[in-house]
This record gives sequence, structure tokens and C-alpha cells, in this order.
Amino acid sequence: MAEAEIDKAMIVNWALVELGLAPNFSIDTETKLGGLVDIFWPRAIARTFGLHDWTFCRQTFVLTRQEATPINGWTYGYDLPGGILGPPLKLTSDALCERPLRDFALEGKSAFANEPVVYARCKLALDPVAWPPQFADGFAMLLASYLAIPLTQDAELKADKEAAAIGTPSTGGSGGLFGRLIAQDRAGSPVGSPATTDVLQGGRASSEPWHGRW
Repeated sequence: MAEAEIDKAMIVNWALVELGLAPNFSIDTETKLGGLVDIFWPRAIARTFGLHDWTFCRQTFVLTRQEATPINGWTYGYDLPGGILGPPLKLTSDALCERPLRDFALEGKSAFANEPVVYARCKLALDPVAWPPQFADGFAMLLASYLAIPLTQDAELKADKEAAAIGTPSTGGSGGLFGRLIAQDRAGSPVGSPATTDVLQGGRASSEPWHGRW
């Protein structure tokens, strides 16, 4: 028998079982539980995807150049891709992402540069069915910590599930299940050279706040 697809409903039910509750969540039924999931699911998304630049959701885009000449002094304006999580990880002038831009600006949903062609490496929002099973497992654990108080009124249980997912406060969110996943993800990626250092650490945009969509 083929294994069931890991979707949002399954992950929520994993979280309920972690809290000692019946796995009775369905996305097709409007319930009080469904309302709580609607509240805490986006928070769990923001936290887990923000922990690390996960390779499974990275994607490189060639940015669409805007027809209008920017009024802010840059030569070109570009549309940032829809459905990305946070600002681009890197802006480059080549598809291999080996030549990071040093001069650029990010404003809202646009990027600005003096290069005629710009590529962006981004984190893409993916449906749960595209998540690695290990990531989905850790996500369910963290979601359980968010649901613990409203469903069980047990603060200790909340703390236990959070520690299992991301570690104790002393680890700064780099422990638990996700700490191990981050280490594995880093180990499976090639080590970049100084020339490929994250552009947002060296470019002009590093001093200009930009808030992505979560």
C-alpha cells in the first residue's frame, strides 16, 4: 500500500497526538480547532522557515525588468517573485549566483540595480506536500508547542514541545530537532568562497530594512 501524502491535515494531526489529543483535524470542516490552526500555522511557518536558508525551498529566478525608469536614481527596476519568504538570499548578475551584486536597493516588492540582468536566489513558499518528511516532523513538534496552551492549558507541555523542536532559549533556536536538521542541511551544501558571501551582508541594501511575506 502506498504511503499517505504528508499534507497540512496530517501535520496538524501529528501535532495533536504530540499533545495527547485525538488526531481529528480536517481542513474540510470549520471547527474551533480549525480556527486555532489558522492562527498558529502562519506563526509556525514564519519561525521554522526563518531558522535557516533551507536548500529544499531555494530557487533562482531571473528578475523581470520593469518598463518604467526608476525615480530613485537606479538605472533599472525589477519585480521580485511572488510567493517568496522574506527578502532574496542573494542578488547576482549571473545565473550560477557566483557574482553577487554589491550595489542595489530593495523597496517593497521591487529591486533596483544598475545591471541590465539580475538574478535572485530566494526562499520559496512551498506546500507541505513538498517538505522533506524530517522538516514536517519538526514543524509538527513546534506547532504542538503553539497549540499546547489553548488546547491543554499546560505551560510545561508547551515548553517541552518547543525545546524538542528548536531547543531551549539558551540555544537561540538552534537546538532540538531543527538544530540537527540545520546541521545536516549545511553539511549537504558546498562551502561558498568569500566571493559568494550572502549579498545582503555586503550590499547597499544591508542598511535598508525590507520585510518579506510570510
